[in-house]
Amino acid sequence: MELSLLAEVAGLGLAAIDAIGIAFMPILLAQANGLRRAMVFLSGSFVALMAVGLLFTTGVGSRIADLNERHPWLEPGVQVAGGVFLFGAGIFMLVRSRKGGSHAPDDLIEKLSLPMPLLFGFGVVLVTVQSLVDVVFAVAMVDIGAQGLNFIQNYILVLTYTVCALLLQSAVVVGYLLVPQGRRVHVMAGFTDWLTNRGEFWAGIAGLLVGVGLLIVSVPDLVRELNL
Repeated sequence: MELSLLAEVAGLGLAAIDAIGIAFMPILLAQANGLRRAMVFLSGSFVALMAVGLLFTTGVGSRIADLNERHPWLEPGVQVAGGVFLFGAGIFMLVRSRKGGSHAPDDLIEKLSLPMPLLFGFGVVLVTVQSLVDVVFAVAMVDIGAQGLNFIQNYILVLTYTVCALLLQSAVVVGYLLVPQGRRVHVMAGFTDWLTNRGEFWAGIAGLLVGVGLLIVSVPDLVRELNL
């Protein structure tokens, strides 16, 4: 397993900004037993990403590796498609952010009051659905699956992606713990306001940067494989 692949997967994990998951953190932390509830939701998200990632890379991944051997343009082609999509999504979010703030849907926020076992299940289901439609996740898993690695190597790469993808949500929890107890409610409320007003703007910037990065890296490979 090359370090460049590990770094690429880590970068894609960091780029997989889950604005809804981040917005949920201060809401959970403000509840009774908030720290425990935030950790339960994060645990559900972790389990979902690991399970779907391993299912994809160890099951579908073997087929991707076979396809990639027959069609070497597949991997860079997926990266180019992902880069185009992320670039367009970034522009869309930047344009929409100029029209006003955004926040997590109210029907999803209501789910955060569920009992802890159901909250864990909600985290699993939500992140599973998000992963299945997430272009960054798809690009990362295709990159891993195309290598034809063994289970341990796949596990390390999926774990790296998962940890990096949940880093921002975890950072909110760490920030909460570092703030003096008397100011936590005020700080979390301020963070929620900032996220509502500016979160989509910075998510758009991240989408643009990742999209451009993927295009810069993958277009030459795709051109080479297609003999253009």
